[in-house]
Amino acid sequence: MKRFKKAAAICLAGLTALSTVGVTGVYAEEANYDVDNMEFDNVEIRVAFRYTSGSETDGQSKWYYEKLEQFNAENEGKIHVKDESISAEADYEEKLTTDFASGDVPNAFLQYGGSRTKEYVDAGYILDLTPYFEQYPDWYDGVQEFAWETTQFEGHEGTYGIPWSSYQLCLYYNKDYLDQVGAEVPESWDDLVEVCGKLKEAGIQPFNYSDKDNYHYEHLMSAMALKAYGPEIADDLATDKEAYNGEKMVAIYQKMKDMIDAGYWGDAILSTDFSTERNMFEAGQAAFTVDGTWNCGNFQNDSDTTLFDAQKIGVTRVPYIDEAYKTVEMGGGSDTYYITTLNKSEEEIAATVKFIKYLTNVDAINEKCQYSPTTYAEKVTIDTGNYLLDEVNKIMAENTASKLELPNYDTNTAAMDTIRNSLQALATGASAQEVGDDIVDKMSAYE
Repeated sequence: MKRFKKAAAICLAGLTALSTVGVTGVYAEEANYDVDNMEFDNVEIRVAFRYTSGSETDGQSKWYYEKLEQFNAENEGKIHVKDESISAEADYEEKLTTDFASGDVPNAFLQYGGSRTKEYVDAGYILDLTPYFEQYPDWYDGVQEFAWETTQFEGHEGTYGIPWSSYQLCLYYNKDYLDQVGAEVPESWDDLVEVCGKLKEAGIQPFNYSDKDNYHYEHLMSAMALKAYGPEIADDLATDKEAYNGEKMVAIYQKMKDMIDAGYWGDAILSTDFSTERNMFEAGQAAFTVDGTWNCGNFQNDSDTTLFDAQKIGVTRVPYIDEAYKTVEMGGGSDTYYITTLNKSEEEIAATVKFIKYLTNVDAINEKCQYSPTTYAEKVTIDTGNYLLDEVNKIMAENTASKLELPNYDTNTAAMDTIRNSLQALATGASAQEVGDDIVDKMSAYE
């Protein structure tokens, strides 16, 4: 399962001859990488991110659109940035794939590294930012070391992107509900199952789990596998030492199915998106929710902040399956900006670097953290006053290892979407083995 998606590879190969526009000039010995002091004349660049325009509750989006307007005003007549963001992940991914296949790709886009980006790096369509980081060492030094994994690709020297966020999957809980049933914060998966039983018996819904967004199951599956088998499972799956339909992974799917069958995850899994799940949790309609550390800011900024304001929300690690891997987590660098060279002029590339640098220097990220207190790739220096973020930082400081989502390590570019789609069948009655077999069968079509 180590081959690229055939259709995408064919499209990319057909565009290779076009991909070198501007690249030679950018990497020439005499090239100027000091983008802050370059002269630009009415350069328009397009960026495709996943921000939500007009949102009053998404702090990161509010910050981004203010910075975008500010950048355009400061560079009027020189550089104009056109935003092409799509907030829905599935729609965003489809648009990005289509743009690359047509050769009409944005100047910069957001992605998470791994298999979703590697084919573009292999084709020579992504800018190596190494010379720009050498020009601006403070820019590079402002990023925490663990976050650079999303910019490194096997077989390629260089740094292909700039991460701006970091994350870890966590379990958030309603303190009052646990107190009500006399339960401790669960540390192991068995603890969690036991607490869910007590909550259900007391008439309290444990979770209103959601997977309409097509990522939530896969996030938890990755975390559970790491908690059961350690960080080696990522490489073992990527190298076919272990299989997605093998005994180890099927055991993980079975634990997920058991939660569904017991009613612990609720009744509307595939028709509920995560925003709704979080809102239901904040409204006291569930005792638990699982999601990334970005929720520290969401809980503070959402329309219903009653539980947050009363400090009734607690946060802990995803419960371990094998205690030996209690502090192994699914997380690391996350959202990363990549700059494209496909059919781009030298001036466009330089202007794009200037804009991305504008968004990702430490001062900018400190400002962003005030809008949305959460974990970032950059070395944030401000005190946000967010009690959940303080707890998360303590948890992350004690991690012994972290890995990104497991499909990120597979060179089969179909891995992420295939696994996410197949896991949804758990909510419609498929067995754990059937889900594993479906993953392998569908991925084999892209070999």
